[in-house]
Amino acid sequence: MRTTLMRMTLPELLQRYGVYTIRDLSRRTGLSSQHAWNLWHGVVGLGRRNIQRFHEKLGIPAEELLQVEQPQPKNRPSTPPEEDA
Repeated sequence: MRTTLMRMTLPELLQRYGVYTIRDLSRRTGLSSQHAWNLWHGVVGLGRRNIQRFHEKLGIPAEELLQVEQPQPKNRPSTPPEEDA
């Protein structure tokens, strides 16, 4: 039987591996505090390099990192609205 992981947020997953604060995430992975904050709060997604970094530095399996909910894109138009003449 194949087990699938439930979707979870990055802080939920990190806490399972003993990372309880943004400061600890930054210190243990070598990320800037701003980038760690952005990841923790879902402003940016993990990306391939950070998945690899988290696996190497924190021992989190890549399969679990891939289950983390990714941030939803903002509803921004791709082009500016046309101006009325």
